[in-house]
Amino acid sequence: HPMQEAFREHHGLQCGYCTPGMIMAAVDIVSRKGHDLDDRAIREELDGNLCRCTGYHNIVKAIAAGARAMK
Repeated sequence: HPMQEAFREHHGLQCGYCTPGMIMAAVDIVSRKGHDLDDRAIREELDGNLCRCTGYHNIVKAIAAGARAMK
């Protein structure tokens, strides 16, 4: 899936514990909000998806890239 590939390419994973939920949430965000997402919108949508390994920077980059790839 394009979102999975984006997470791999943009280092959106660390330990892998939160990865399935992040990817599922990301695909849902794109289906509801569209393909042109800014960082703020992505961060707001991820509120409640916790990742203790990262500061979400690479996750946000991965979601933005995955959203573009899903067009």
